[in-house]
This record gives sequence, C-alpha cells and structure tokens, in this order.
Amino acid sequence: MIKYKHQPLEIKSTVPNGNYEVTLDITAHSDTSLTVYSQNRRFMAEDIEMRAGEKREIKFIVNVCDYIRRDAAHKVDGVEIYIACDGDITVTSAISPVDVPTLWIIGDSTVTDQPAEYPYDPEKTYCGWGQVMPLLLSEEIAVSNHAESGATSAETKAVHFNAIKDKIKAGDFLMMEFGHNDQKLPELDAFGGYADGLRYFVKYALDKGAKPIVNSPINRIIFGSNGKIFNLLGDYRDAAERVAEEFNVPFIDMWTATTDFFEPLGLYTSKKYFRHDGAEQDYTHTNDLGGGIAARLCAGLIAKAGIEGLSDKVLADRTEIEEIEPDPNAPFETNAQEFERLKTLGVGGVPADIDEDISHI
Repeated sequence: MIKYKHQPLEIKSTVPNGNYEVTLDITAHSDTSLTVYSQNRRFMAEDIEMRAGEKREIKFIVNVCDYIRRDAAHKVDGVEIYIACDGDITVTSAISPVDVPTLWIIGDSTVTDQPAEYPYDPEKTYCGWGQVMPLLLSEEIAVSNHAESGATSAETKAVHFNAIKDKIKAGDFLMMEFGHNDQKLPELDAFGGYADGLRYFVKYALDKGAKPIVNSPINRIIFGSNGKIFNLLGDYRDAAERVAEEFNVPFIDMWTATTDFFEPLGLYTSKKYFRHDGAEQDYTHTNDLGGGIAARLCAGLIAKAGIEGLSDKVLADRTEIEEIEPDPNAPFETNAQEFERLKTLGVGGVPADIDEDISHI
C-alpha cells in the first residue's frame, strides 16, 4: 500500500439512508496514485496508478446508514467519499440510488471501520477486515459495517444492532464475528452466553428472510516456544461452528484461516501485519496490510462456501494475496518476553508463565 502525505480530498452528497452507485470521473494532471474510501474509511479502490493526462472512471456501491457507537447514535445524512492521492487530480462525481442486497456486518475491533491519520502509513494504522470487504465484492451488493471496538455479542445485541435491525430485509446477508471481548466475561463463555448471542442474530436474520453467516474470530499472533501460535479463542471457534451447523447456515472459519496464514511466517514476519509504530506492537489488531489479508481470506472462504447470492459477488482477481516469505535471517521470537506489555493491549489477563493452554486469556 502506498503512503500518502496529505489529507484526502473530500466529496460529500446529502442523501437518505440506502444504497447508492457512485461514479467518479478522474483526470490526472500529474503522475499519481490514489486510493478511494467511503463513509468510515471503507476501501472502494486501492492504489490506482494514473499517468499525467489520463482519465479514469471508477464505480462502486456505497451503503449510507446511521450507526450507534457505544451508546451514542450517529445520524448519517449522505454519501462521503475520500480520495487519498499523491498527485494533482480533478474529480467529478455522480450518485444514484440502487436496489441491491446488503451485506450487514457486526463484530468487534478486529472487524470494525478504523480511521487513519495523515501522513498515512499502512503499518501504523488500525484496520478491521470488514472495512476492506467492499473492495473485494462486485457492484451488485453493498457492504454496511457495524462492528464496534470493544463490543461483545451481548453489547451488540443490546446497543449497536438497534441501528440496523429494522433495515435488514429479505435477500440481505448478516455476517457476525465475535469472541475477543466475549472471552473476557464469564457470562459470555464460548458454549454459553456467546453461543446464545450468535443464535439470536442467526434467528433474527432468518426471520427477516436474510441469510446469516457465522464467522469464527481471527486469531491473535501469540507464539509459543515451539514456533506455533497458541490456541487462543479456539473454544469460540468451535462454538461458532456448532451454532452454524445447528441452523444449517454458512460458517466462515477465520480462526483457522488466520492461524494457518500467519503461523508459518513466524512472529518476526507476522508482526508487520499487525498495528505497530516502532514504540508499540499489537498482536490482536491488524494494520491496513493485515486487514487486507484477513479480508481476502474471508472473501476467499465466502467464494468457496457456495452462498447463493453472495459467493458469486466475490471478485476473484482481488482476493489474491501476494506470497510472503519469512525472513530466513530473522531471529526466532516468541511473545514470552512481552507478556507484561500484552496486558495493555486488550488481550486480557496474561499468566506469568507460558501455559500451553491459554485459550481463556
């Protein structure tokens, strides 16, 4: 991903909640690259290279929807477009309502729309995989991401879900991914309160004629002395699969996908894809590089799952992940020496000594 120095160009149009097709006609007046976001920094186009004098049309679908952040309701009164660019461009835009299904997403901070600061550095920027999903789907579906940092399945049911529950309609999709915060509360244990919360969302979607999709949570990159990632959130992965099987609805195993992807890379290489700034290193929250990887893993699993009305919307050419080779000269690392710092990164209570079974930290 390209680093951008300047604040993005803003284009805003007042429209009611709904789905809209956006067409941008861009003229480059110098060699440039640009990335297009909508709403709360959802990726619409990424690292588009243009030569001086070149014209380019970019089309995508934007969902405009009110949302609830913590206990505060936020009214959203229009389409918001942001173009990060390192050259000189002019842009005209056209916006029109469109009748397409919506992929509604609920979850926690590993999924949510995360902001960025400028000058922009993709390694220093938090990124939930949900905000990358619009980039990976065709113009025949909209994405509305209502995941929230710190949210549990219970808090989402009581608070955040209220922003969208009456907007979900037949033909839509409701994708859910929780676990990182649920595991910190005894009443939201994997096969108890957490599973019951998933059942609530699945039943609600089915009653609306929508299609629920149950995701297991992404894993953290906490490595043991054997070079393997600990079985963090494994029970929550199993509980999510059990609920999906109970209702015969799709199960997207993000826990296994992220574990299988990052484990062979080792901690030294994997850390690049989780938010870091030189002084601090996160092992739970992906940066823009890692968020893009997690989103592509998710989209690839959706494509393989044969979900009617959704799998065929995945853009296969955008889900490819560039091969990453671990540094052969990298020092062997584990997280053992950093457990004290892990306590400050939202992981929960970390034991003083490494335990081969720390699924409940």
